Amino acid sequence: QKIAQFMMSKKFIPVILVLTAASFFIAFQSQGRNDNDDNPKSRYAKILRNVGILLEEGHYSPKKIDDAFSKEVFHKFIDELDGEKNILLKSDIEGFKKYENVIDNEIHGAPIESFFDINTVYLKRLNEVTVLYKEILAKPFDFTINEDIQMDAEKRSFPSSEKERYDILRKGVKYAVLDRYVNMQDDRDKNKDKKDFKVKADSTLEREAREQVSKQINRYLATKKNRETNDENFSTFVNAITSTMDPHTTY
Repeated sequence: QKIAQFMMSKKFIPVILVLTAASFFIAFQSQGRNDNDDNPKSRYAKILRNVGILLEEGHYSPKKIDDAFSKEVFHKFIDELDGEKNILLKSDIEGFKKYENVIDNEIHGAPIESFFDINTVYLKRLNEVTVLYKEILAKPFDFTINEDIQMDAEKRSFPSSEKERYDILRKGVKYAVLDRYVNMQDDRDKNKDKKDFKVKADSTLEREAREQVSKQINRYLATKKNRETNDENFSTFVNAITSTMDPHTTY
């Protein structure tokens, strides 16, 4: 009776989590050795099903995994991939909406289609954006033109066309370059009378500002592309599921 009372108490929750984590670690280690690495669909399906069972049967306060749950996971996964809304297009999002109410079925054993479709399109768009950044930063900016950009992605929709996406990227980069350019001008004005200080023309400062931003973006994109492998993006997908069940539950 005392054991039963302990198991029903909150004190037993950490014990459950530790035991479950240990059993899952052993199971996945064994599964990883037996699965064919060339068949990620089979491997991901097993992981997703096991996670679903754990969440529904092992979580101390499970939510119902239904269409509403699926829809929340869907939007959370898209936001994790492209929270700035400057990679995917509106047409991509519209095409993905057919998966809003099917992720719960995939968790329960249906073939995984949502992740593979979304991930394939996302990686394709990411490669496109990488090329666009290089094009944008290859030529000087004209800072005499009055332009504006909405920096808060939550107040912005996904671009409706490739042209609109290009414009969002261009203005964002232009803003970053302008910020550095103005700082360089201020530094020049403060130090121009100092001995041995090299006074540079505006065109030189603009080029150097572009080069600095270009290096920063190249590092960011290289890290992003190296990190966002199929396995890592699948982990992001599963984490969207676990965090929807509970903010403190992660895969």
